[in-house]
Amino acid sequence: MDSQITAVDEFLRKQGLERIEFHGTDYSWGFRENEPVIALIAKGDGGAAFQAAMSLYWASAEYIVKPWCLFISVEDIAPHHRQMIENLSRQFNINMVPIDVLFESVEEQLDDLVKILEAYVPEGSIEPFIDLGKSVRSWGEEKPANEYSYNVTIEVGNLDVYKEGDELTPSRKTIPLTVTAGETKIDGVLPRLVKVDDSGCFFDTEHRNLPMVFRLFIGDSSRLVLRFEADKCNMIEATSFWSLYHGFLRTGRLAFIEPNTGDILFSCEGTG
Repeated sequence: MDSQITAVDEFLRKQGLERIEFHGTDYSWGFRENEPVIALIAKGDGGAAFQAAMSLYWASAEYIVKPWCLFISVEDIAPHHRQMIENLSRQFNINMVPIDVLFESVEEQLDDLVKILEAYVPEGSIEPFIDLGKSVRSWGEEKPANEYSYNVTIEVGNLDVYKEGDELTPSRKTIPLTVTAGETKIDGVLPRLVKVDDSGCFFDTEHRNLPMVFRLFIGDSSRLVLRFEADKCNMIEATSFWSLYHGFLRTGRLAFIEPNTGDILFSCEGTG
């Protein structure tokens, strides 16, 4: 093991992460089995590193667990392969770094993770990453759920998909939308219309197997509800939701967008 990798390994273990085996990586560390928080590709040539990265993210199904953060410390990656990895890194947390700055880069990622998932770190913690790890390991048993409700104004776009004839009609019909707030976006969100009455209409994405829930109450007093159930999630889902949540708090805006056309179906803006 390279001395830089040894230093990273010792540091991560002190932070409460464990070495785990994970396909396509040379080294992986995580809080839970088969779910890397930090992963590293550092062996072989550039072509092999590129193929490994692509198999982890681009070629695998969305429901397959992926490393939350992947480092690639291989020097001879071809320019066109490097460009493809950089394109993929816009969607996933992938970092191509020289081995001599790997340690500092890992430290930065751990700091970022604590900030994103601060909801699971006790206030005043003197070992925030270790405490975060304890929380993550308990999610399956303790089933923590966080729900937030905000008064908002909601502008609606073309809702024909939710109509029968010319009327909005509750049904299971829906289309996958992209939710955005700040710099974060989450694809594949499926709001369905569940209620229409004199007070307005109610859209809900709740599904028993998904950790994220978005609810929209559209009427005289419109509301946006964000809910996250940690026992159902992996690390990428957790960081995606909480990054979106922080983006909404920072900007006061959240939108549901039809990804093929770019049309905004629901645009939410906080009122206070």
